[in-house]
Amino acid sequence: MSYLQWTENLSVGVTRMDDHHKKLVDLINLLFEAMSGDATSAVDTVLNDLLDYTRYHFSEEEKLLAACDYPDLEEHQAVHRAMVKEVLDMRQRYLANPASVPASEALDFLSKWLMRHIIGKDLRYRPYAEKHPDHPKG
Repeated sequence: MSYLQWTENLSVGVTRMDDHHKKLVDLINLLFEAMSGDATSAVDTVLNDLLDYTRYHFSEEEKLLAACDYPDLEEHQAVHRAMVKEVLDMRQRYLANPASVPASEALDFLSKWLMRHIIGKDLRYRPYAEKHPDHPKG
């Protein structure tokens, strides 16, 4: 059973970005599934994978927004930097003391952040991405 479900109302209208978001949902679901076993090691793995993948995704998304002349690009970049910092801080806290970052805290933080970010920020660029003639939808 999954913790988060991808639905089409989360689509930003660009298949590649939707696929990235689905991957982030999958990483969060891995943490949820691990909570029935050794969740402590799962927190480390998911935080590490999430940091790597999020950096990649944010870079790709920012390239897309620049190509689409998205007017709120700088604000969007600032939100991305803040998210990376929050996950880095959580990972540093985990590395210093694994018990200080329960899987439930990581799961709650990551799932709420992802959904708020997609719904509150990413969906705003959909009209720009969809009407940009030089950017493929995939």
